[in-house]
Amino acid sequence: MNFNVMKSIFKRDFVSYFSNPTGYAFICVFVVLSSLATFWPPEFFSSNLANLDQLSRWLPFIMLVFIPAITMSIWAEERRQGTDELLLTSPASDFDVVLGKYLAGVAIFTVSLLFSAFSIFLVFKWGLGDPDGGLFISTYVGYWFIGLAMIAIGMVASFLTQNLTVGFILGTLFNMPLALFGVADWFIKDPAVAQTVRQWGALERFKDFERGVISFGGATYFVMLAVVMIYISMVLIGRRHWSSQEDGNSLIGHYAIRAIALLAIAIGVTQLANNRNFLRADISSAQLSSLSPDTIELLKRIKNDSSANTIHIDAYVSPQVPAEYTSTKLNFLTTLAELEALSGDKVQVNIHEIENYGPEAVLAEQTYGITPHDVVITSGRERSQESFFLGAAVTSGLGKVVIPFIDKGIPVEYELVRSIATVTQEKTLKVGIVDTGIPFLNPGADRQREWPLITELRKQYDVDDRAIDLAQPLKGNYDVLLVIQPSMLGPEEMDHLVDAVRSGIPTAILEDPHPHFFPQDIAGTAEPRQQPGMAMFGGGGGPIPKGDIEQLWRILGVNVEPMEVVWQDYAPDQTVRAYADPQWIFIDMGNGAQEPFNPENIISSGLNQLLLIYPGHITKAEGSKLNFEQLAVTGSGNAGTVDALAVRRQGQNSQVFSRQLTKNSYIMAAHISGKLTDDDLELAGIAAPKEDPKADESPDGEAASAAVEDNPKDDIDTTEVKERTINSVVVTDIDWMIPDFFFIRQSGGAEILPATQNVTFILNIIDALAGDDRFIGIRKKTREHRTLAKVDEATQKYRDESLKEQEDFVKEIQTEIEEAQKRFEENVAAVEKMEGLSDIARQQRLEAVRLREQERLEKQMQSIESRRSRKIKQISYATEQEVRGVQDRYKLYAILIPPIPPLLVALYVFFRRRGAEQEGIAKTRLR
Repeated sequence: MNFNVMKSIFKRDFVSYFSNPTGYAFICVFVVLSSLATFWPPEFFSSNLANLDQLSRWLPFIMLVFIPAITMSIWAEERRQGTDELLLTSPASDFDVVLGKYLAGVAIFTVSLLFSAFSIFLVFKWGLGDPDGGLFISTYVGYWFIGLAMIAIGMVASFLTQNLTVGFILGTLFNMPLALFGVADWFIKDPAVAQTVRQWGALERFKDFERGVISFGGATYFVMLAVVMIYISMVLIGRRHWSSQEDGNSLIGHYAIRAIALLAIAIGVTQLANNRNFLRADISSAQLSSLSPDTIELLKRIKNDSSANTIHIDAYVSPQVPAEYTSTKLNFLTTLAELEALSGDKVQVNIHEIENYGPEAVLAEQTYGITPHDVVITSGRERSQESFFLGAAVTSGLGKVVIPFIDKGIPVEYELVRSIATVTQEKTLKVGIVDTGIPFLNPGADRQREWPLITELRKQYDVDDRAIDLAQPLKGNYDVLLVIQPSMLGPEEMDHLVDAVRSGIPTAILEDPHPHFFPQDIAGTAEPRQQPGMAMFGGGGGPIPKGDIEQLWRILGVNVEPMEVVWQDYAPDQTVRAYADPQWIFIDMGNGAQEPFNPENIISSGLNQLLLIYPGHITKAEGSKLNFEQLAVTGSGNAGTVDALAVRRQGQNSQVFSRQLTKNSYIMAAHISGKLTDDDLELAGIAAPKEDPKADESPDGEAASAAVEDNPKDDIDTTEVKERTINSVVVTDIDWMIPDFFFIRQSGGAEILPATQNVTFILNIIDALAGDDRFIGIRKKTREHRTLAKVDEATQKYRDESLKEQEDFVKEIQTEIEEAQKRFEENVAAVEKMEGLSDIARQQRLEAVRLREQERLEKQMQSIESRRSRKIKQISYATEQEVRGVQDRYKLYAILIPPIPPLLVALYVFFRRRGAEQEGIAKTRLR
């Protein structure tokens, strides 16, 4: 290679482009079109995401105009002016000439892309929001790779003609498949064929860069395409050597075969890189595409297991989803792509973008039961219902897990990874729910009415359809027991529960001194247990005997105060504080505790906030040999206690109770674990479990004492002390896992979202006790997308004013309604007070007046309702216009700002060249 010649060709072409005003005109058109594609589509403001998704969709089509404008003159202009002979006779190879011109085209495109990036980032940063810098860079790196391929294709078109216009048209036509393949479903109706074609388009190969990932597989496709096109350009420039031989033979067939062979090699390398796309780096600031370490470890185990079946994921998504679900869909598709890329060929993903009622929708319903999900979308005071797909089916061998719909509050990675683990695992751990009189389970095939907690556990564990009755000793092998309000158990049931805990079965215990959101026949710790349904009638039928829960606390080595409810003078700003009172305990970094969550325990580490409602508190008993790890605590300067029975009486009689400020820190949840000997249990006052006399009998019915005779007493080690493993978690509240928190988690309610980690907490407890910690880290992972924060701030004033105006008008309307109702009552009362009328006449007059006034009232109410509806619509319309005005203003900025940088550079170059041209010329000769 002659680098000097190649450098000279590069410099000549690069400088000549920027020395011509036409070049700057094309750059201005490019940056304006890029800004239009970014900020003007309606989806940009409706999705409220500070990213380049809209530009990514349209950029290949913008390049169909801009790239041929760069490449049309690469060789056609040389042939038109006759300067091609000078290049071909220079001391350089054909490869030097082609590469020099190609690099010049790449440099011109790179400068144009930098102008676009600078302008668009300026609009974002100055007026819209703070975009993710890493995501922004990776997206533009992807645009650059698309440009590499398109410039090489356009250069081939330029080598075929000496006419600039024809070169432009051919460049557009040759690059068109690269843009159109990405939208193959526009013109190919067969979904399978469309998917096959789509994977060879620029949009599909660009997906990794769009998600913030610089990947080897994504770059390989564009680089190999550029290599093939550069080789074809070399063939075209060298055809003067072989197009007409003296012997009459042409080498065109030879070079065609070589080009086809190179194309085949490029396709093979691209497919290999795509299938082994493990060289990838997520450079987004928020790590939007990175999987959790636990997920990566799970994928490694699956990939290294040669006996494991291939996992197929069929994802069904609608092309358009409501703005509230845009980020959820983005996370869903991103996670699927990463799972497929990092698993080798063990996870195969097939994404179906389908409409609600097409043939694929019918197939999805028949095969997996996945249907469009109805979602209520709130916009201001108006609500609408939309239906769309956002679900998946995970299959492997005979295993199948269906995710009908991924709501916006569900951690997408956790849901998918748990489904993968479920279909691949050989054994499912078993969870038992102890029957304490609370109807969590719904026996039978119909499980629609059971608690969401049980439904969630069934996705991962084997949960019995019936609760465990501890009237008899526990039978069966359980990996975890869940006991909710164990103080409701009878004496014998309590004994059997203590035996189960002592035997080493991991147990989650939720005990509440005041079950606030439960029926009154669900008694608090210190309250008598009433007959079902009798609490509202004064406890008829007499109380049911309760077991001694203190023996459970003794075996665990803890103290749980049965008569005290904790209160805390703290509520975060973003919460349900309108409904909360001091007995709603928020556990987070703002509650005054140095470590509200134990960072060393896997159950609580990484949590942000819990909400416990009327909880008790727990402490470690003096002399306990078990490990006591606090999981959630209150602050120490703003908390105290109140009598639990006084709280209950307040709910019944509206009595006011007093709160005592103790300034102590209260523990709401604790993990108790360790080993105890029988002697330790005996010292704690826990008797050894009663032995079943039948267990000492030999199979033939003879007493075990007969067998002892065969073993002399001296051979028995009487010094052996049996150890028992204790593993339990105690939470002093049961209201924190009511169905509402599961619904909040699903819907992702922004005003109470922090409290929805209650679901994460209970699932972490079960997983930790079961020894299955694969999903705990994944469950805590969230992806935070940057939003148009500055636009929100600019429009919030109008929304607040609109809301206040609506509230004022509603109050005014309410006053009119009350006045109309009052007039009705006054007119009726006036008739009743009239004297001199018989009873029959009074009744007739009263009926007539009532009918007349009722008709008048109804008309007034209809008129008021009509005015109310019209006024609210007017206010909403005015607000929408104000918001649209703000958006339009930023759209205008997006058009005016981007051309400014290239125009300033153009003026600088113009005046500098003008000054250089005038050097050494007398001023009298200048015009």
